[in-house]
Amino acid sequence: MESKQKTHVKKGLIIAAVLIIFDIVLQLIHQQPEQWVFYANSALLIGGVIVSIHIEGGENTDKKDFSSLFGYGFQVAVVSVCILFIYTIISVYLVFPESVLTIYDERIKQAQKLPKFDLAQATSQKEMALKVIRISLISSVVMLNLAIGIAGSLFGTLIRLFIAKNRS
Repeated sequence: MESKQKTHVKKGLIIAAVLIIFDIVLQLIHQQPEQWVFYANSALLIGGVIVSIHIEGGENTDKKDFSSLFGYGFQVAVVSVCILFIYTIISVYLVFPESVLTIYDERIKQAQKLPKFDLAQATSQKEMALKVIRISLISSVVMLNLAIGIAGSLFGTLIRLFIAKNRS
């Protein structure tokens, strides 16, 4: 029986689904702004892209050169980032808008440690600060995850080529 091949879209959707579920769980237990979350998300994305490239290289024998494997990994990463982008917009504006307030409160606490901090001015500019935080979250999801996905594609390609070279 022939195994059904998964396309880059399906693999990207699976990676994005894992990252979205991870984010939802973290949001529910109030752990989202922690630094370790960034590293965990990065590891999941890189690992997913590497595994996708390895599976594709094993199933599709005509994808044995650097450019085709790297391109495939890049496609997987782009699909994942696009889905994460859509999820982040929905999350920031509809599902978990309090996460933006949490980030705002953390930044206010950090700013209060500065000698020239003016709470009245910060409070008057709260709406603008919330808009900036939302835009920063959305843009960082795209830029950071795309860069991480490209790195995963590079590592995955090199690993797959190394494994294929040692098997022959």
